[in-house]
Amino acid sequence: RQPTKAPTSRPSSSPSEKPTTSPSRKPTVKPTKYPTNKPSSSPSNRPTISPTEDPTTKPSKAPTDQPTNAPTSKPTPTPTPPPTNIPTSEPTCSLDKEPVRVCLAINMSGSLCNGRTGALCIGCPQIIASSDAEESFCRDTGVSWSSCCNNFANVKELTTLLVNLLGDLPMEKSFSVVQFASDARVVSGMSSTTQTLATIGQMAYSGGLDNHASAIQMCQKTLSSSSNEKRVIVLITDGETGVPDYVPEGATEAAATSAKNDRIFIIPVLVSPD
Repeated sequence: RQPTKAPTSRPSSSPSEKPTTSPSRKPTVKPTKYPTNKPSSSPSNRPTISPTEDPTTKPSKAPTDQPTNAPTSKPTPTPTPPPTNIPTSEPTCSLDKEPVRVCLAINMSGSLCNGRTGALCIGCPQIIASSDAEESFCRDTGVSWSSCCNNFANVKELTTLLVNLLGDLPMEKSFSVVQFASDARVVSGMSSTTQTLATIGQMAYSGGLDNHASAIQMCQKTLSSSSNEKRVIVLITDGETGVPDYVPEGATEAAATSAKNDRIFIIPVLVSPD
């Protein structure tokens, strides 16, 4: 059979057995049984059920419901950084961008400057040797008046180095400073690296006993307003245990436990009393 030269005035009651050689001017209400010989000039509103054999030149406006079975044949617009040919001499650390608050608890007890004589070195008396054990062997020659002895001068130098190293890390950080001997007091609240270094340089040795419990408690107070950051107490001490009589037994352990329960890390740094 041959198709009619012109469309009939009324549609036939049933479709023809074969499609016409050219598409109709208007789409049919229902899909045809056979596909057309050529694709339509414009894409369909909805994607096909199965993927096409060849990819399109442009991406679709909306992503497909499921990922493709195979990766794309083209690389990403930006290349990934290649690995180094030679490994680094030291392992790299994954730096946490979370802000860090550090309290520096600095020991000023007599055991730092007394040369193991038992002297309390209160105020660091200007005596090199004496029959009185509480006045002997406190001040060293060639040391600044505020540092009293070489050992405490080294403690200040160590603390300065520590602050400088932490200050170079690419994260938000601040420091507080607490000095302690028989008692503890806050020298400076949360401050910048520069301000903290100036505070450490101006600290004057006091002498006295070792009240670690009070040092931890004072540091915990300076860190109490920073509950959303990482908080650390760096306890710099010579490890001597000349505790004042008014400090109850087990007070240091209780203070450390309280800080731990408050999610504060305590890092002890021991310096030799010699």
